Amino acid sequence: MRILVAAVGLVLLLLTPVLAAPKVPVFDTPKALLEFAYAPYATGKFADDTNLLYSSDLNAQFAAAEANTPADDVGPVDFDVFVNGQDYQLSELKIGDPAPEGEGVSVPVTFKNFNDPQSLVYHLVREGGGWKINDIESLTPGSTWRLTTLLAPDDSGSGDSSGQDGDGSDQGGGDDAPTPPQGQ
Repeated sequence: MRILVAAVGLVLLLLTPVLAAPKVPVFDTPKALLEFAYAPYATGKFADDTNLLYSSDLNAQFAAAEANTPADDVGPVDFDVFVNGQDYQLSELKIGDPAPEGEGVSVPVTFKNFNDPQSLVYHLVREGGGWKINDIESLTPGSTWRLTTLLAPDDSGSGDSSGQDGDGSDQGGGDDAPTPPQGQ
């Protein structure tokens, strides 16, 4: 009997770190991922871990951009990509239906930020058993951009990460050059 009690005690002791570890969410659907991403804008409780939302490729692009940013600079993305601005007061959030796209899906999201209509498209991939954000694109008139274009290294030497090459042609995926939103 003592051996049984000791064995149960040992098993519980070994399982304690596993049971105590916080559960990392895995998003079974694109909608679940995007609802999780937007929930903090209502609650004010933001996660610090971008690994929860972003694909490993997108996290690597953020890390590379940060490594290439001078210490006194904010970097190529100086606004909140989820709200298309620096501040937020969201209303009328609508998460559209996913549409197949290559290895993943694209999901349109519309909302108003300070009563200004916003239109984003999330490009998602399956990774680690769930959905992750691989890119975000703004289709909002006057504020079109693509996150991966903003994060891309500037090989021209001009310091311009607007998504336009030397001949002025747009490489950002929209009709206009990617221009981050103005502060609210």
